[in-house]
Amino acid sequence: MSNFRDAQRRAHPSKTNTLSLAVICVLVLVLVMQIWLLTAGLNESLDGNNAVKWPAFWTSVALFLSGAALLRYLPDPVRYPVRAPARETFRDAPLAWRTLAISTVSLALAFAVWFMWSAIPLRLNQAGFDFSRQQLFWLTATPVLLGSFLRIPYGLIVSRFGSRRSFAAVTLVLILPCLGTGFAVMNPATPYWVLWLCSALTGIAGANFATSMGVVNLWFPKQAQGTALGINGLGNLGVTIAQFTIPAVIGISVFGALRASGPTVPSLHLENAAFVWIPFILICTGLIWFWTRDYKTEPKSFASQLVAGKRLHTWVLSLLYFLTFGCFVAMGASLPLIIHSVFSAAPGGAPNPLVYAPLAVGVATIARPIGGWLADKVGAGFITTIAISAMALGGFSLSAFLEPDQFRGFFGVILVICAASGLGNGSVFKIIPQVLPKEAGAAIGIVSCLGALGGFAPPLLLGWTMDHFGSPALAYMAMAVFALLCLLGNGWVYHRRSSPSHC
Repeated sequence: MSNFRDAQRRAHPSKTNTLSLAVICVLVLVLVMQIWLLTAGLNESLDGNNAVKWPAFWTSVALFLSGAALLRYLPDPVRYPVRAPARETFRDAPLAWRTLAISTVSLALAFAVWFMWSAIPLRLNQAGFDFSRQQLFWLTATPVLLGSFLRIPYGLIVSRFGSRRSFAAVTLVLILPCLGTGFAVMNPATPYWVLWLCSALTGIAGANFATSMGVVNLWFPKQAQGTALGINGLGNLGVTIAQFTIPAVIGISVFGALRASGPTVPSLHLENAAFVWIPFILICTGLIWFWTRDYKTEPKSFASQLVAGKRLHTWVLSLLYFLTFGCFVAMGASLPLIIHSVFSAAPGGAPNPLVYAPLAVGVATIARPIGGWLADKVGAGFITTIAISAMALGGFSLSAFLEPDQFRGFFGVILVICAASGLGNGSVFKIIPQVLPKEAGAAIGIVSCLGALGGFAPPLLLGWTMDHFGSPALAYMAMAVFALLCLLGNGWVYHRRSSPSHC
């Protein structure tokens, strides 16, 4: 191979261009064949013919590996000398690490509040409500919507009003959705639109992510931002905390006196799923107010920060985060309902969705700081490429594990996708302050806004495919194709060595 590389470097540029064009054409042909094979296999599986799905799957894998091998024959990119960035001084390190610790705990609480509506819908009908599957999916997806749009202003207020005041305020207002949800789910006669409004109000908890990341970004130098933002991303464990805590507390009568009197005492106390977080909200607000302080910087106007919306990098990173974080949100919000719907007839009984779903979210959360750390060490563009490639391959593979007796294979692929999603979340957030250092706060708000919107569409798409086709296979295929598009975007802008924004 070394002799080939030497000859390639000495070859005339026209010959090198011809070789590049030939390799690209073959790669396009391989991709077309993969899509055809997977589409044909999916159609046959939906028609009840399962004999072709495994041959189609392994043939597709062989084509993928052959395409990857062909990449070795592409000419080496033109390498420009890279100037090593100067290391910034790390002032107030003890306070920075303390702020990071408090921010991580507070963000975990915010995610627990945000995702309480991923666990509550599973028990609504058992508590006396009567909603369709599509209505339950809407209750699950709606908090993501408001939480997404509020991330833009929540990202801007840090530079405008100060880190301590901003973060304390957005943490304290989490009491509102907890109170509203708790009182709404007490009475089975509560109309659907009231529950929907409560789930929408819960979205404010998801917006805390932008404020938290903006605070941490201020306190850490560039050479440590990937690691710090990744550690702060451990706040995503709040999803797992919520999905483990809520089933445990809804069987305890703590606020029974607030219920309307009736002839029978309900066995489910869904109000606990909301009220349980209120004491911790007050504690975290106090920690932020008394144990952190505002970062010393000149306040920035909203208009000066919104210039980030004009940067191409903002929208490319939004596309990448739409995939990686959207996958995380979708897994946390819709996986319990998918497990309950698809594998209800599994041999030996249906798997408990409130046991397996938190495990998947936990894997993604733990992988996030690892992704940030690896991005600091070997490059964010490279780690993002690996993460998105694994997500695409996993998305195509899920359609092969949707029979009731295939839960182990299905959940194994889900864990791979979640781990890749976590790595991608950490590496994408490493890129933001590198390519947009002056507008990092506003860019974090916009990128995290669109990333959270990536968690709104999949639950609805999954619910629609389940209602119309009885299987989520088409939804998983669509997500995998979108991952391939993101892979091309990241490869061209951030992974390509000759790119001005290579990182």
